[in-house]
Amino acid sequence: MRKSKEKKKRIVLVEDEPTLANLIEAGLQEQGYEVRSARDGKKGLQLIRDVKPDLVLLDIMLPGLKGFDILEKLSKEDHALPALPVIIISNSGDSIEIERALRMGVKDYLVKVNFNPNEVIAKVNNTLQAHVEERKKKSKLPKTVKGKRVLLVEDDTLLSDMLEKEFVAKHYEVHKAWNAEKARSILAEHEVNVIVLDLVLPDEHGLSFLKELQKNDSTKSIPVIIASNLGQQEEIDQGLRAGAVDYIVKTNTVPREIVEKIEKLLQKGQRDYK
Repeated sequence: MRKSKEKKKRIVLVEDEPTLANLIEAGLQEQGYEVRSARDGKKGLQLIRDVKPDLVLLDIMLPGLKGFDILEKLSKEDHALPALPVIIISNSGDSIEIERALRMGVKDYLVKVNFNPNEVIAKVNNTLQAHVEERKKKSKLPKTVKGKRVLLVEDDTLLSDMLEKEFVAKHYEVHKAWNAEKARSILAEHEVNVIVLDLVLPDEHGLSFLKELQKNDSTKSIPVIIASNLGQQEEIDQGLRAGAVDYIVKTNTVPREIVEKIEKLLQKGQRDYK
């Protein structure tokens, strides 16, 4: 009896160095991947949109459209990140550039002078396997976890990590965003039960983002708790008028108390929340 062939994973390679691109493409094809390539940024972006690949290998320095421009468009226009696995391959090993790429949802970053094509293939295999396992894990989450999803919109990494630890201990599924742009990307891919929102964010004021959430039919019903260092009564009143169900001044509250407020909110419902 003939076994049905497993559908090949599709990879888009956007790389303008022909020799390197050919080596990577040949290696991936030997591994059973279907590979489509582009040598400039504009064609690469269009190829990604047309093919809808399982993974993208992306150079940063490209003619026509730079790699970061492609990432911006995939994030803001297509809402494809971070769901679409992207691995950067670049001549630059600048730590700021690497951090920027990872914050935009990139899964891995390889510096060309430090790797060979076999390492790219290994990274592709590992990234796709991790992506599959992550999706399986989410599909098998217990009901108690599925009904307790929180989005932390907070650029203070220390506080965000502390809150995550507290929420995970109570079986929450936690999503973290360091700015409004990342939060939009997460909300486009995931349903959440509650949002904890800082007001002072790197890209825009939290109140502006809150008002945007209130106007959007898909997010206006999500309860939002503001957690901010801005503690003047006028600022608190503005937050509540904008649609927040509660306003927490960070300096007066520990992470455990924030989690307790969320627990109360989800147990009683937004209407009964006091």
